[in-house]
Amino acid sequence: MRAETFVPGHISCIFRPVRGSDFRETGSLGLGIRLDLGCRASAAPSDGDLRISINGETCEAPITRSALEFMGVREGFDISLIHELPIEQGFATSASGTYAASLCVAELTGKDPGLAAEASHYAECTCGGGLGDLLAICSTYGVPIREAPGMPGTHGRTVDSGLSLDKLSLIVFEDPLNTGSVLSDESEVARIIRAGDDSLRAFRKDPTVDRLFEESNRFSEEVGLQSPEVTDAIGAIRSLGYHAGMSMLGNSVYSDAPVQNVRDLFPNARIFESASYGRPVEVIRKE
Repeated sequence: MRAETFVPGHISCIFRPVRGSDFRETGSLGLGIRLDLGCRASAAPSDGDLRISINGETCEAPITRSALEFMGVREGFDISLIHELPIEQGFATSASGTYAASLCVAELTGKDPGLAAEASHYAECTCGGGLGDLLAICSTYGVPIREAPGMPGTHGRTVDSGLSLDKLSLIVFEDPLNTGSVLSDESEVARIIRAGDDSLRAFRKDPTVDRLFEESNRFSEEVGLQSPEVTDAIGAIRSLGYHAGMSMLGNSVYSDAPVQNVRDLFPNARIFESASYGRPVEVIRKE
């Protein structure tokens, strides 16, 4: 018996962290893009410990393990997570991998899939992952707006921006940012809140692709988290007449420039081709 699923990745273009009274009310407001690249997971019962592998290597996977323990699962499963995008580069790999693993285990144990979302949100908020990626991932919109922060299905709420991005180039540089350290710095968070509120307000008045990139650029510039590579890449792509923005919080850029143009500009970067993803997450059981 085995359960398999695909969970989309997510780019946070603009975000505004919110710390609630507990993890259920904690999360973020924001605007982002669900991706047709993400995490492919499979899980099967075993007679041994809880074994988790990521891209073929057995590892501790603390955020995923925390979510499974929240669900009451501490042993008896082999779980494989295959990420199609780089880890710690602004593509919500911790949220997509944790949710994928939790959904598979919920399917095999007969638990409510809502518990998988609750457990994943708990682990993300308490173990240093993202604060709003899971809420966006649990939506069915290609470009969701996170309108209320918190746990998917109860406290958090998303709405459809009405946008779709059929062709995206993802440009990934080295030395990823540490999301946990950024979100634990009080002065950094205060600056992010101010910039996030301003950019979200402007986007809601004009929810277009042009405005998405404009406000993404304004937000990343104001919070001061762009690496030199990201700043130079956005400028180079914009000089060709295309849009580009920083993937929060990674040393990476998303753009509507054609992949070949991007490869020519950045021969030493890792380049991925993707699109917005507007389908629900499904779990398949194989007997």
